Amino acid sequence: MKALLARLKARHWDVLGATEQKTVIRGAWILLPLLMYGLLWQPAHQALPKLQTALPQLRAQAAQMQSLAGQVQSLRQQAQPAVLDSDALKIAVEKAASEANLPLQIVPGEPNSVRISADSIAFAQWLQWQRSLEQTHHIRVSSAMLVATTETGMVKVQATLTNGADQ
Repeated sequence: MKALLARLKARHWDVLGATEQKTVIRGAWILLPLLMYGLLWQPAHQALPKLQTALPQLRAQAAQMQSLAGQVQSLRQQAQPAVLDSDALKIAVEKAASEANLPLQIVPGEPNSVRISADSIAFAQWLQWQRSLEQTHHIRVSSAMLVATTETGMVKVQATLTNGADQ
Protein backbone atom coordinates (compact mmCIF):
# COMPACT_ATOMS: atom_id res chain seq x y z
CA MET A 1 0.00 0.00 0.00
CA LYS A 2 2.85 2.36 0.84
CA ALA A 3 4.45 1.62 -2.49
CA LEU A 4 1.23 2.41 -4.32
CA LEU A 5 0.87 5.72 -2.48
CA ALA A 6 4.51 6.56 -3.19
CA ARG A 7 4.00 5.87 -6.93
CA LEU A 8 0.84 7.99 -7.05
CA LYS A 9 2.62 10.81 -5.23
CA ALA A 10 5.59 10.62 -7.57
CA ARG A 11 3.34 10.46 -10.66
CA HIS A 12 0.88 13.25 -9.76
CA TRP A 13 2.05 15.39 -6.84
CA ASP A 14 5.78 15.64 -7.45
CA VAL A 15 5.30 16.83 -11.04
CA LEU A 16 3.48 19.94 -9.80
CA GLY A 17 5.41 23.10 -9.08
CA ALA A 18 5.55 24.70 -5.61
CA THR A 19 2.90 27.32 -6.43
CA GLU A 20 0.62 24.69 -7.92
CA GLN A 21 1.01 22.53 -4.80
CA LYS A 22 0.16 25.54 -2.57
CA THR A 23 -2.90 26.29 -4.73
CA VAL A 24 -4.12 22.69 -4.48
CA ILE A 25 -3.61 22.71 -0.68
CA ARG A 26 -5.52 26.03 -0.33
CA GLY A 27 -8.33 24.68 -2.52
CA ALA A 28 -8.49 21.56 -0.39
CA TRP A 29 -8.76 23.69 2.77
CA ILE A 30 -11.64 25.60 1.21
CA LEU A 31 -13.41 22.53 -0.24
CA LEU A 32 -13.03 20.33 2.85
CA PRO A 33 -15.42 22.40 5.07
CA LEU A 34 -17.90 22.67 2.18
CA LEU A 35 -17.84 18.90 1.66
CA MET A 36 -18.19 18.30 5.41
CA TYR A 37 -21.23 20.61 5.46
CA GLY A 38 -22.82 19.12 2.36
CA LEU A 39 -22.18 15.46 3.14
CA LEU A 40 -22.42 15.29 6.93
CA TRP A 41 -23.98 18.22 8.77
CA GLN A 42 -26.75 19.33 6.39
CA PRO A 43 -28.35 15.88 5.86
CA ALA A 44 -28.19 15.19 9.60
CA HIS A 45 -29.76 18.59 10.32
CA GLN A 46 -32.62 17.88 7.89
CA ALA A 47 -33.26 14.37 9.29
CA LEU A 48 -33.34 15.50 12.94
CA PRO A 49 -37.01 16.69 13.03
CA LYS A 50 -38.17 13.48 11.33
CA LEU A 51 -36.26 11.42 13.86
CA GLN A 52 -37.64 13.45 16.76
CA THR A 53 -41.22 12.74 15.65
CA ALA A 54 -40.57 9.08 14.84
CA LEU A 55 -38.67 8.22 18.04
CA PRO A 56 -41.65 8.31 20.46
CA GLN A 57 -43.68 6.13 18.09
CA LEU A 58 -40.82 3.66 17.81
CA ARG A 59 -40.42 3.57 21.58
CA ALA A 60 -44.16 2.90 21.99
CA GLN A 61 -43.96 0.11 19.41
CA ALA A 62 -40.95 -1.39 21.19
CA ALA A 63 -42.81 -1.29 24.52
CA GLN A 64 -45.84 -2.93 22.90
CA MET A 65 -43.65 -5.63 21.35
CA GLN A 66 -42.05 -6.33 24.74
CA SER A 67 -45.51 -6.59 26.30
CA LEU A 68 -46.66 -8.98 23.58
CA ALA A 69 -43.49 -11.03 23.96
CA GLY A 70 -44.30 -11.40 27.67
CA GLN A 71 -47.81 -12.54 26.79
CA VAL A 72 -46.45 -15.05 24.29
CA GLN A 73 -44.06 -16.42 26.89
CA SER A 74 -46.87 -16.83 29.45
CA LEU A 75 -49.08 -18.54 26.85
CA ARG A 76 -46.28 -20.94 25.92
CA GLN A 77 -45.98 -21.97 29.56
CA GLN A 78 -49.69 -22.79 29.88
CA ALA A 79 -50.68 -26.41 29.69
CA GLN A 80 -52.02 -27.47 26.32
CA PRO A 81 -55.18 -29.59 26.36
CA ALA A 82 -54.78 -33.10 25.07
CA VAL A 83 -56.07 -33.75 21.58
CA LEU A 84 -58.92 -36.26 21.69
CA ASP A 85 -59.37 -38.93 19.06
CA SER A 86 -62.76 -39.34 17.37
CA ASP A 87 -64.09 -41.87 19.91
CA ALA A 88 -63.08 -39.91 22.99
CA LEU A 89 -64.38 -36.72 21.40
CA LYS A 90 -67.70 -38.45 20.61
CA ILE A 91 -68.04 -39.62 24.22
CA ALA A 92 -67.29 -36.12 25.56
CA VAL A 93 -69.81 -34.50 23.20
CA GLU A 94 -72.48 -37.11 23.99
CA LYS A 95 -72.02 -36.56 27.72
CA ALA A 96 -72.20 -32.77 27.35
CA ALA A 97 -75.28 -33.03 25.11
CA SER A 98 -77.10 -35.33 27.54
CA GLU A 99 -76.29 -32.97 30.44
CA ALA A 100 -77.73 -30.06 28.45
CA ASN A 101 -80.75 -32.13 27.29
CA LEU A 102 -79.95 -31.57 23.61
CA PRO A 103 -81.37 -34.10 21.13
CA LEU A 104 -78.26 -34.54 18.94
CA GLN A 105 -77.24 -37.25 16.52
CA ILE A 106 -73.47 -37.68 16.89
CA VAL A 107 -71.33 -39.49 14.31
CA PRO A 108 -67.52 -39.79 14.31
CA GLY A 109 -66.15 -37.74 11.44
CA GLU A 110 -62.66 -37.27 10.15
CA PRO A 111 -59.78 -38.04 12.52
CA ASN A 112 -60.12 -36.06 15.76
CA SER A 113 -63.56 -34.66 14.91
CA VAL A 114 -67.24 -35.54 15.20
CA ARG A 115 -70.26 -34.49 13.18
CA ILE A 116 -73.45 -33.54 14.96
CA SER A 117 -76.92 -32.80 13.66
CA ALA A 118 -80.27 -31.89 15.14
CA ASP A 119 -83.60 -31.08 13.53
CA SER A 120 -84.82 -28.53 16.05
CA ILE A 121 -82.84 -26.89 18.85
CA ALA A 122 -83.37 -23.54 20.58
CA PHE A 123 -80.74 -21.19 19.21
CA ALA A 124 -79.93 -19.74 22.64
CA GLN A 125 -79.51 -23.25 24.06
CA TRP A 126 -77.18 -24.16 21.16
CA LEU A 127 -74.99 -21.10 21.78
CA GLN A 128 -74.85 -21.75 25.52
CA TRP A 129 -73.94 -25.42 24.96
CA GLN A 130 -71.28 -24.50 22.41
CA ARG A 131 -69.74 -21.98 24.83
CA SER A 132 -69.70 -24.49 27.69
CA LEU A 133 -68.08 -27.11 25.42
CA GLU A 134 -65.30 -24.72 24.54
CA GLN A 135 -64.69 -23.64 28.12
CA THR A 136 -64.82 -27.06 29.77
CA HIS A 137 -63.53 -29.48 27.11
CA HIS A 138 -61.72 -27.15 24.66
CA ILE A 139 -63.97 -28.48 21.90
CA ARG A 140 -64.65 -25.99 19.12
CA VAL A 141 -66.99 -25.82 16.17
CA SER A 142 -64.83 -26.08 13.07
CA SER A 143 -67.76 -25.76 10.66
CA ALA A 144 -71.48 -25.33 11.13
CA MET A 145 -74.66 -24.80 9.20
CA LEU A 146 -77.64 -23.39 11.05
CA VAL A 147 -81.03 -23.05 9.35
CA ALA A 148 -84.01 -21.34 10.94
CA THR A 149 -87.06 -23.53 11.33
CA THR A 150 -90.70 -22.47 11.25
CA GLU A 151 -90.78 -22.29 15.05
CA THR A 152 -89.56 -19.02 16.55
CA GLY A 153 -86.08 -19.26 18.05
CA MET A 154 -85.47 -22.79 16.80
CA VAL A 155 -82.76 -23.87 14.33
CA LYS A 156 -81.69 -26.96 12.44
CA VAL A 157 -78.01 -27.66 13.14
CA GLN A 158 -75.32 -29.54 11.27
CA ALA A 159 -71.81 -29.02 12.62
CA THR A 160 -68.35 -30.51 12.87
CA LEU A 161 -66.63 -30.31 16.27
CA THR A 162 -62.92 -30.67 17.00
CA ASN A 163 -60.68 -29.99 19.96
CA GLY A 164 -57.63 -28.55 18.22
CA ALA A 165 -56.01 -31.36 16.26
CA ASP A 166 -56.17 -29.32 13.05
CA GLN A 167 -54.38 -26.30 14.52
